[in-house]
Amino acid sequence: MKLGFIRSNVDLNHYFKVVRGKPFVLVLYVDDLFFTGSEPLMVECKSEVASKLEMKDPGPMHYFLGLEVWKRSDEIFL
Repeated sequence: MKLGFIRSNVDLNHYFKVVRGKPFVLVLYVDDLFFTGSEPLMVECKSEVASKLEMKDPGPMHYFLGLEVWKRSDEIFL
C-alpha cells in the first residue's frame, strides 16, 4: 500500500508527509497506528487505510506509553 509517507531516518516507526503545505505524521507502535495533523488529512488517510486493511478507529488518543493525553482546541496536555 502506497500512501506517500517518508520514513524518518531517526525513528523507523515514524513517517511524515506534507500535504497542501501542512505536515502530517504517522507513528506505528506495536499494532497501533497514530495520526496527527489537520482533521481533514486525518479523515482522508483513515479512509484510505480502512479501504485496504481491516481496522478499528478508537477515536482520539487518551493514553500512550503510560501517559494520559488531554486535548483542547489549541493545546495538548500529557
